[in-house]
Amino acid sequence: MAVEIAAPRPLTFLAVALATAFLFSAVRQHTRRLLRRSRWLLVALFVAYALSLPGVPLLPAWGWMSPSAAGLEAGALRVARLLLLLGGLAVLLASTARPLLLQGLYVLAKPLAWLGLDRRAFAVRLGLTLEYAEAAKDRAWRASLDLSCPDDGHPSFVSLPVLNWQTRDSAVILAALLLPGLTWAWG
Repeated sequence: MAVEIAAPRPLTFLAVALATAFLFSAVRQHTRRLLRRSRWLLVALFVAYALSLPGVPLLPAWGWMSPSAAGLEAGALRVARLLLLLGGLAVLLASTARPLLLQGLYVLAKPLAWLGLDRRAFAVRLGLTLEYAEAAKDRAWRASLDLSCPDDGHPSFVSLPVLNWQTRDSAVILAALLLPGLTWAWG
């Protein structure tokens, strides 16, 4: 959330902090994969912002098809924010094992139980989705659509590690809650 509400100056600080993570090959690998999968979304967002926001047209001869300076700036800022979010996701995926990631989401989803969310079903579905996505990453996407899910008759089990709550967990959550306010105040 800090990336979404931060002014451009704090975004530069976040980008420099994230760039240090690219020293690790696992983070670079995850980042490349995420960027490859989301490249058309990024292009579409940039073009949509550039062409749809009102402002002084940069190419008046093009008429209504001309991008505006405000649209190009807003599109570049939106793409930069999404690139920072994808970089943060790459760091998370590279530094956290899948069972620990699922356990963390399971624990963090506890307050959503008040709204009726079954967090066990959420964790199991997410775990199975990640497992199938990982198994299908080496196949072409059209071939993945043609394959049916194998049913060997045996039930599948998803087990999550049970970890005790530690003081550092509370500190990290507190920092995550305070970071958006600090970046907003700084900007």
